[in-house]
Amino acid sequence: MQTWLKILLIIAAAIVVLFVVLPIVIVVIAALVFLINPTQISSTGDCAGFQKLPIGNFEISSDGLQIQITNQTGRNIEDVGIKASFDHGEYINSSQYNGDDEIVANAITTVSWTGQNLVRASHTMDLEVSYFDGDFTRTATASCRGVVN
Repeated sequence: MQTWLKILLIIAAAIVVLFVVLPIVIVVIAALVFLINPTQISSTGDCAGFQKLPIGNFEISSDGLQIQITNQTGRNIEDVGIKASFDHGEYINSSQYNGDDEIVANAITTVSWTGQNLVRASHTMDLEVSYFDGDFTRTATASCRGVVN
């Protein structure tokens, strides 16, 4: 009889673990996933924004940032100026586009900011572009996140 009692106690303990403790652990892990965005952990990063000039690729290094953009406005754009702010600092002009340049329709172009001396950490770059499309002067914003390893 005591053997059956021990077996029942073991089964009861297993049921408590399965239906009480395990769901609590799962809920805690799920809450941590929402609090700590997994894309922020060892992520190479991402860029979003510039709907008419989408960022197709980018690279962040200790020297600065390089992005590739495509002119999808359907026409040549003039007076192109592209600026970046590193980690919410001052906006600086790109090496290629300071407000007097042109990007032809459908062209893919590389834009860079060098000499930034970024430390090994996660960085945020806020980008701003302005251009004249033949009718109006337009502006757009984008943001990139990345890790310097």
